Amino acid sequence: MATVVLALTGFSSGHKSSGRHKSSHSHRDSDSGGGCSSSSQDHDSYTPPRTTSTRRTSTLQDGTASVVSCATKATPYTTVEVTNPNSSRATFEIEFSFTDTSGRTLSSADKRITVPARGTSKIKVQASGAVLAKLDRCWVEPEADVV
Repeated sequence: MATVVLALTGFSSGHKSSGRHKSSHSHRDSDSGGGCSSSSQDHDSYTPPRTTSTRRTSTLQDGTASVVSCATKATPYTTVEVTNPNSSRATFEIEFSFTDTSGRTLSSADKRITVPARGTSKIKVQASGAVLAKLDRCWVEPEADVV
């Protein structure tokens, strides 16, 4: 009779816990995963759920960006320097624009650059001939956003 009851409940006399719960409940909570349905069972083999690591951009600080040189007809690109304050390599996005004497935007772009830990890197932003004809100012957002 005991064997029939055990067979109907899904347990056998040789049943061992799988050692894992499907939820983050403590080892004494009832749980449908892994055979841990009673607090009187042996839980010595319980293994807490593992957390998977993901990219931790939230722990990285934004960098800084500054214009090193503005485009000219002789040098048709602007050089922007990005500084990384973090102790690990990071990729940053910068917002850049060329403006005329009235302050109107002639061209703008978002650029990405990877910078070594606690280092600086430079990126060149090309200016077209039409932009160079009216260019007055090269501008970059001083905060380089971590991406």
